[in-house]
Amino acid sequence: MKKILPSAELWVNNSNPAHVARAARVCYASEGGKKSPEELCDELASRGHLSMFRHASYYYVFQSGNTSDVPAWLCVALTNTPFVTCVYYKKKGMDGRVYFLSTNGQYLNDNLKIAKILTPYEVSVDRFVSRALELHFPTAFMCLRYTVCLTTQISTSRELNRTSPNSIAEQSTRYVNFGRPGRGITICLPHWYDCAHWTKRLLANVAWKCGEWAYRIALSLGLPPQDARGFLPFDTATRVVYTYSAFEWRHIFRLRLLGTTGKPHPNAKQAASLVHEAILSQHRLFAGPDASLT
Repeated sequence: MKKILPSAELWVNNSNPAHVARAARVCYASEGGKKSPEELCDELASRGHLSMFRHASYYYVFQSGNTSDVPAWLCVALTNTPFVTCVYYKKKGMDGRVYFLSTNGQYLNDNLKIAKILTPYEVSVDRFVSRALELHFPTAFMCLRYTVCLTTQISTSRELNRTSPNSIAEQSTRYVNFGRPGRGITICLPHWYDCAHWTKRLLANVAWKCGEWAYRIALSLGLPPQDARGFLPFDTATRVVYTYSAFEWRHIFRLRLLGTTGKPHPNAKQAASLVHEAILSQHRLFAGPDASLT
């Protein structure tokens, strides 16, 4: 039995296929897989596992108005769908508005007509940022999408997943066999462990070890991992990949870091703090040193 601390790692998206494949491999603990990102993405699509494509990020900038090829109905739709983060810049005397938006790969795959209209206006993240700077429009930076891989307890991931917009790739307890040689159960230490009285730490270690023994015995008796997982302790470590826009992250941080709707669980607050720290430094590279995500 191994024990680790919670951690958060910011993933930079340099290629959508590679980014999607990286998230998918977390689900099956197969980071060393031999398939290329493109091959794995094709397999995910053919098997209907389209939720992984929510970790792909696409950016668009276009201007509406009398000379625009973007229909008015689409501008209304884009600003009112939860799957797109969309803001617009409007200046007095300007014909129409300049729209800045980001979205994910599954939304585009599910809405091919919209994807076709938007294709001519797709830009790189660098061009997206530079256009916002040209217009002195910092609100556009809230459309930037960030991916974080969080290592936490199974119980804490449930807390975070309930307040997330569902771009989630989590290590599977159904398909990942923790009883294989060299693997074993890993415990992600809860917030109270280090400062607790030795009797509490002893109790925790006994309970965790009993859970590991029960899990291994269940496997030896023929139960598959998807059933033996019922013996796993709630403090078993899990890895979860989240990809959200800055707007969406701010909402999560207000709930799980600031507790705007009630006191968050200490483990969830700790996890949110780690994610906030990982994202904020990157966000400030684009939005400036005073930018906030809370």
